[in-house]
Amino acid sequence: MTSRLFSAGASLLVVVLALGLVDSLTISVTNGETEGEWGTVEFCPAGSRAVGYQSRNDLNQGTDLTSLNSIRLFCDDMDATNVTSTEGFTGQYGPGRSCAAGAALSAFQLRVQPNGVSADNTAANSIRFRCTDGIELASAGNQQGTFGTYSDDCLTGICGIQTLVKPEDVTVDNTALNDVRFECCA
Repeated sequence: MTSRLFSAGASLLVVVLALGLVDSLTISVTNGETEGEWGTVEFCPAGSRAVGYQSRNDLNQGTDLTSLNSIRLFCDDMDATNVTSTEGFTGQYGPGRSCAAGAALSAFQLRVQPNGVSADNTAANSIRFRCTDGIELASAGNQQGTFGTYSDDCLTGICGIQTLVKPEDVTVDNTALNDVRFECCA
């Protein structure tokens, strides 16, 4: 009896997932780099979601570029909270980009320069998002590397962020932000 219930439950889960009725809890891309440590997951306040973003990029033309260093999410709560996970160590924040009223961030792409391509590897260089209304927000960042495919969609929007950042070390080639993943709203 127990095995039949388990089998029926597993079959139901497969059908629900196939029909797209369950939203993934975490979205990611396949072209992120692997160096660094994952920071803590930071969330928009309960009941709110990310409706825009701003990126911090190293635009300096020095000898050890890090490119994309931080991603800040703008939440739609009453206090207009901003959240970010572990941040890189250099660069300036560029202009923010936001979804249209009523829409939220729902999927993303990373522009990545793979490790070993250059003497000065930069890993993640830029990010762009798609909103729940289907509108794409243009990337703000450096041009090295190529964009991978879009992540899955968070059907109800993005509510949290976690970044993979390589700490600064003057003895090695710094890359700062190497990968990112987002938490979908429940």
